[in-house]
Amino acid sequence: MQKKIILCFTSYYLPGFKNGGPVRSLLNMCEWLGETYSFRIITRDRDRGDTQPYEGRAWGVWHTANGAQVRYLSTPYWSLSRLRRIVIDTEPDLLYFHSSLDPALTIVPLVLRRLGLFPSSIPVLVAPRGEFSPGALSLKRIKKLAFIFAARWTGLYRSVIWHATSQEEAEFIRHWWGSHARIEIAGNLPAKGAKPEVRRRKPKHAGTLRLVFLSRISRKKNLLAALSYLAEVKAQVTLDIYGPTEDKEYWASCQSVIGKLPSNIEVCYRGCVNPDDVISIFCLYDMFIFPTLGENFGHVILEALIAGCPILISDQTPWRGLSEKQIGFDLPLDRPHGFVEVLEQFATMGDSDFRVWSIKAREYGAKLSAEPQSLHETWALFDQVMMQ
Repeated sequence: MQKKIILCFTSYYLPGFKNGGPVRSLLNMCEWLGETYSFRIITRDRDRGDTQPYEGRAWGVWHTANGAQVRYLSTPYWSLSRLRRIVIDTEPDLLYFHSSLDPALTIVPLVLRRLGLFPSSIPVLVAPRGEFSPGALSLKRIKKLAFIFAARWTGLYRSVIWHATSQEEAEFIRHWWGSHARIEIAGNLPAKGAKPEVRRRKPKHAGTLRLVFLSRISRKKNLLAALSYLAEVKAQVTLDIYGPTEDKEYWASCQSVIGKLPSNIEVCYRGCVNPDDVISIFCLYDMFIFPTLGENFGHVILEALIAGCPILISDQTPWRGLSEKQIGFDLPLDRPHGFVEVLEQFATMGDSDFRVWSIKAREYGAKLSAEPQSLHETWALFDQVMMQ
């Protein structure tokens, strides 16, 4: 039986990694479901923030990568006719957009659809990937709201199906697109075959804390807040920062704060990380600090758990009730003292107490990485949408 074709439009994809979670979300989907569906992916020919294209990835032809066919397009060659031709030639059973706000890879194709230049029989699925969360909309708010109102007025998203990954995200979508918006929920898929890291850790010494921040350095990821918490901590703490410095002005502000931290706080920037090395890196630390303004899923959070690294995050993600499970803490951003208290608490832990948290984090990560409920949800989502 011939596989049904899902034509995906996404801002960035492999071998890129600087866009973080959205790349991982689509990769995981292809690896879990690539034997069931034929994934064709349209994406840019360079990583986020890069000026040069990937090496060995000729634009305009299909490349095989991790259970999918990928076609890289160069910015000078975007055109309505080219995108229309790709859709017509591919003859997809589903158009799947991995952003609601990407100008070239969501809005332009949806304009073509609105103009009747795509076959109207092709169902359209749009995954906002957290773009309508309050934290995401707080950044460039006026510009985003202007677009949302224009899109509602023109009917740009009329008759699309929205893919939410949680009930909370479904409510965000419904808030902006109305009670009649069709929304289907299927959770994010974890990495296929991710195994808990069981290598021996360095002992945790009471009175010290090894922290790690691993993410894009941008306002949304909220590194400045993490640094402000450290300014209030009395224990000996080291913080290693990994990730691309996406927002240079924001990174300069972070560096300014780092330069003023007390002598008991040591901070070091370690640069970018190969995605394959993330779990191994988490094994070097006692806690992952991540006071993000909002995450649709947070693959990096799951990777920390798989490594047995407890997490200290904001309450702006789907990861809740962490302290009851003894795997971490999810705290409101308007209570900075709560973050400071947790940091002091973990700093005082000796190795035996810390190991309880580390083992429970690793076990929880392993449980979620086995065949997940979201796999069956995603199967059902695709089958239901393509049968309409």
